Amino acid sequence: MANESDSGKIEKMKKMCRTRPVLYSDLDHMKKGSTGFLHKQGYSNEEIAAALELDLHEVENNLEGTGYPLEFRKVEKFRERLPSNIGDVIKIRIPEWGAQNGPVETKAIVLQYILKGESCGLIVQLLEDVDTGYPIMAEKKKNDEAVIPLDWYVP
Repeated sequence: MANESDSGKIEKMKKMCRTRPVLYSDLDHMKKGSTGFLHKQGYSNEEIAAALELDLHEVENNLEGTGYPLEFRKVEKFRERLPSNIGDVIKIRIPEWGAQNGPVETKAIVLQYILKGESCGLIVQLLEDVDTGYPIMAEKKKNDEAVIPLDWYVP
């Protein structure tokens, strides 16, 4: 049974994960990014398992070659172009589409990066309604999630 200081530590770890660097995104239900982040912060495998509600074996697998290290190698080439942290508010520029009068800029919260083939994008939560004819953004409203190309992020 966890004591009060253990539960406080677990809550702190969960809070840290909500604003961790975007390089530590969780790309699946195994929480590989969160595992890698907490491990780098010096937490034990047992503490990580408790905070992320994973089995100890799952944490160990996440820290091996097929877990977070593999994910990190795939995203490392995009590192300089990614926003800093999950939860950051960023500006995105949606390119002109059709007869529209130019690109549309809006703000969004970073949720994670996403890899597809040799490219990288971001999953964001919009902070404003978007008025654009661009197909992947059509009818997107405030608080909607959207997958955007990394090129749309304006540092």
